[in-house]
Amino acid sequence: MYYKRVSEYVSTINYGDKTIVRKYAVVKSEVKVFNGGENVDVPSYGIEIAEQITEKGIVKEELGDVIVHVSPYKDKVEDMAKRFCIDDLSPLHLSDIMDDLYYQYIDDYDEYAKECKIAI
Repeated sequence: MYYKRVSEYVSTINYGDKTIVRKYAVVKSEVKVFNGGENVDVPSYGIEIAEQITEKGIVKEELGDVIVHVSPYKDKVEDMAKRFCIDDLSPLHLSDIMDDLYYQYIDDYDEYAKECKIAI
């Protein structure tokens, strides 16, 4: 799956000799949505979380997860990335959280495709 990072937020936590750096990136790709007898190319924004744990300056562990298709509306995903950064969400929990939020965002693709069809 091809995607590119369009923005990023960083959280750093220090626990004695350990440092946890988490990066929350908004990523962009495309998805085809079937709309009225034709496929419409729709931009798709998602979230990538990367975590690096260092101890005394040595990298001990790196984790990451990405959900590429969240919404075609960048501002919604941008707000989500900011909230995840503030809440310091681990990449281990991204899939669980997105499973709970799935139905709040999936209809955005159909709505966007309809808007594109009207604009054509």
